[in-house]
Amino acid sequence: MRTAFFALLVSLLAFFDARATHIIGGEIYYDYLGNNNYKIYVVVYRDCATATGAPYDNPLKLAIYSSNNILVENISVPFPGSEVIPVVFSNPCVVTPTGFCNEKAVYITTVNLPPTPGGYTVSYQRCCRRPDIINIITPEDTGLTLTTKITGTNSNALVNSSPRFSNYPPLVLCNNDDLVFDHSAVDPDGDQLTYELITPFAGASDNNPAPDPAPPPPYSPIFWVNGFTAANPLGPGATISINPTTGVLTANPELIGMFVIGIRVKEFRNGVLIGQTDRDFISKVINCNITLQAEIVPQDEMVTFVSYCEGSTITFENESYGGSSYQWDFGVNGISTDVSSQFEPTFTFPSPGIYTVTLVVNPGWPCTDTSVQVFEVNEQLSVNYTVEDSVCFNGNSLDFNGSFNGPIGTTFAWDFGSNGIPTTSTTLDVNDVTFSSTGFIPVTLTATFGTCVRVREDSIYIYPNSQANFTFPSNIECLGLTVPFTNTSTNNLLNAWDFGVNGITTDVSNQLNPNYTFPAGGTYNITLIVNNNNSCFDTIQQPITIYEPLLVSFTHNDSLCVTNNSFDFDATYSGPSITQLNWNFGNNASIQTSSNEDVFNVVFDTSGIFTVSLTASFLTCSQTATSEVTVFREPAINFEIAPGLQCAPFSAQFIDLSISDTPILYFWDFGDGTTSIAQNPTHVYTNPGIYNVELSIVTLEGCVDTLSLYKPDYVNVRPSPTSKFSVDPLITDICNAEINFTDLSSGAISYYYNFDDVGQASTAQNPSFTYTTSGQKRPMQIVTNQFGCTDTSYQNLFIEPFTVYIPNTFTPDGNEFNGIFDAVIYLPVYEWKFQIFNRWGELLFSSDDPELGWDGTYNGEIVKDDTYTYKLTYKSCEDINKEQIITGHVNLLR
Repeated sequence: MRTAFFALLVSLLAFFDARATHIIGGEIYYDYLGNNNYKIYVVVYRDCATATGAPYDNPLKLAIYSSNNILVENISVPFPGSEVIPVVFSNPCVVTPTGFCNEKAVYITTVNLPPTPGGYTVSYQRCCRRPDIINIITPEDTGLTLTTKITGTNSNALVNSSPRFSNYPPLVLCNNDDLVFDHSAVDPDGDQLTYELITPFAGASDNNPAPDPAPPPPYSPIFWVNGFTAANPLGPGATISINPTTGVLTANPELIGMFVIGIRVKEFRNGVLIGQTDRDFISKVINCNITLQAEIVPQDEMVTFVSYCEGSTITFENESYGGSSYQWDFGVNGISTDVSSQFEPTFTFPSPGIYTVTLVVNPGWPCTDTSVQVFEVNEQLSVNYTVEDSVCFNGNSLDFNGSFNGPIGTTFAWDFGSNGIPTTSTTLDVNDVTFSSTGFIPVTLTATFGTCVRVREDSIYIYPNSQANFTFPSNIECLGLTVPFTNTSTNNLLNAWDFGVNGITTDVSNQLNPNYTFPAGGTYNITLIVNNNNSCFDTIQQPITIYEPLLVSFTHNDSLCVTNNSFDFDATYSGPSITQLNWNFGNNASIQTSSNEDVFNVVFDTSGIFTVSLTASFLTCSQTATSEVTVFREPAINFEIAPGLQCAPFSAQFIDLSISDTPILYFWDFGDGTTSIAQNPTHVYTNPGIYNVELSIVTLEGCVDTLSLYKPDYVNVRPSPTSKFSVDPLITDICNAEINFTDLSSGAISYYYNFDDVGQASTAQNPSFTYTTSGQKRPMQIVTNQFGCTDTSYQNLFIEPFTVYIPNTFTPDGNEFNGIFDAVIYLPVYEWKFQIFNRWGELLFSSDDPELGWDGTYNGEIVKDDTYTYKLTYKSCEDINKEQIITGHVNLLR
């Protein structure tokens, strides 16, 4: 068992050791030695900053496949040893960081490979890469494949050695400094080389980190994280490129972290691709400590930059830091005076041209830096034009006059837009340009000299043509002297009205839709002038005829009585002379219609309210006045008395039934010596008897009249009976609750008693009644005589209830006071059960005798002081209460 465990442990250690998580890149190249012998170089770069990473393979397994993927060789190449690669920056002012260790091992083997069509593929695979790489997916499970192709007999390069890179890769970059790195290669055969960025190959796996042998092609690429590509493996915000001819690699990193980068050098012979060498490596981007940097602000990024045509004098902007001395060279050939030691110098160039400006910060020091920028110098160039900025559309024609400041040979280009005639021109001045549309039209003049371009852009405005028009109401003859005008003109910014009143100058307005009041009726010529600027005008003139306003009213008599009515109507009106009148008095009038101005003696054949109208009209116009006349009806007299028994004392309600269209005065005589002037009086007849009633009414307006109505024996007041009775006894208890009622009334023939006990009643003259409930009672007697007259009286009596008294404390301490706990009653009972319980529900005492109480003992023993529960169940003589239960608590104290 111990042997098996040791073997498992060794295999696990070998597995984790095989995961070479500190591999950072490599490449394969070869030399042809002659006689089909090839020396193959496998370069592997490794991170040696920690001791926990896997060591170099020993041996390294190198697989060689034929073109049809048959394994030809699987070579074990022993570990040759390694060398530490120093961290070197192209910028001498970068402080070398600590904590970095990168080493390089070059495995070398020689193999004899007979010539064959398609050649051979040489491959080495290893897993896995560093887990902190940020630009590929699952780097901790992704390995690499180093591979190269040995040319075959079917190529024109059977004898060939592959290209190899001159310098080890840039393994540490600064995100705050530009990289300029010579990543070129050399070729022993002198073949032509080109360079490009590529996606490296993945290889091996987490389960098989060191394949033996490595598998044949094709090989899968790594997978980039979103935002990273082969062309930009440093990610968003960064730039990286390699010169395809020189192999110079430039980069400006942005993000900090570990990045996989692939570089390929291609080998061409006589223009034909014969081979390639791929380098797969990891660069770590850090924030470097740079003590000095030279930086000339590029021309087009300067704060003062407008264009490349601002003259020959330039004030340079310097964003260098860390320096104490500066050496400028402004790149003027043939002179040595184009220099300055100022921080931000100003220099005037001798002529237009392209100049290479160089700035050296701290020249001659160990830490120095150089910045180079190209500046373009041209003479100043400006352009402008003038033109009338707004015209009317009709007959528009504009002259454009250009002007410029610049060198001779400047060319010009006008753009008048698709609606211009012409649309373009190349002369500085252009005359008689017309436009086929209205509104704002942009026009540009472009001046060009070499790379210098100046554009003057402005716009002209073509006003649309104005068209004057207006309307007024179709019934203008009916509007009187004030007329509203509606402006229906188009393109009318300004409006000028003249209302055609002769002899005055105030009949004008500049409102859009004015109202105007004319001084008198007549025909007027209305003029409207509109324009949409100061030159585009249009005019319209229309005649209108105005009539005086039509007004009408009339007067007539006040209201009259129907018996002698005769009305006179008097009209008042104004308007043109052609006005006509038309009266309408209605069907009930003796004169129903008339066209006279005044109409007399109009009689209405019935009473009522009648509407009379007078209409004045001319042409299509009319005005109507109306009024109501009232014809009063003749008054009439009548009254009645409210129905009901007339028993003394009798309150008689008299109801007036008289009619009149005007107020009435009332005079009542009730026949018992009393009177009233109310319309609907109430009168009390105290004594029985027969009474005459008379009403007189007087109207003082309308139909003036006095009327009287006499009704003999109209009221017959009957005598009423007198109610009275006695009860015996007046006080009793519920167990003896029979009461005798004795009638003491007079003049009655029928009787009704209400006993005030749950609705019980009787019609006997002298009834007896047994009460079923206790308390104060108020029985009632109602008596009636032969006329139906009634009287009512009441008595008071008291029925004592059944009462039980139970104390809440007793003291059975042996003295003669309060030693027994019992329930006290004053009326007899039919059933009785009195029980005592302790706090646990145990029965201590029970009795069926109302006279027997509890003495505070149980089974002959004295119980302790405590609170006890009692329950009393009984039936009394009070029938309405059958079985009663009373429960409570009693305190026993000694």
